[in-house]
Amino acid sequence: MKMVMKGNKQLRVADERVEEMLAVGFCEVDAKTGKILREPKQDALAELKKENKDLKKENEALKKENETLKKEAEERNTPKEG
Repeated sequence: MKMVMKGNKQLRVADERVEEMLAVGFCEVDAKTGKILREPKQDALAELKKENKDLKKENEALKKENETLKKEAEERNTPKEG
């Protein structure tokens, strides 16, 4: 079992999962001393940051579209006078 850490989160993982954890931003640490043995893979971090930015952008666009559709639906469902 190996110890990995990200922020203030520490996990014990099976030896075969260490690479997977490094790929998602965890670093491998010595369980006794807490010293970092291996840093997270930088390309993975950059990729995750880009994906996060893209998803936030998409989320904002969908929120705007949702508001527009709600207004249109409200206008259609409002009884017309006359």
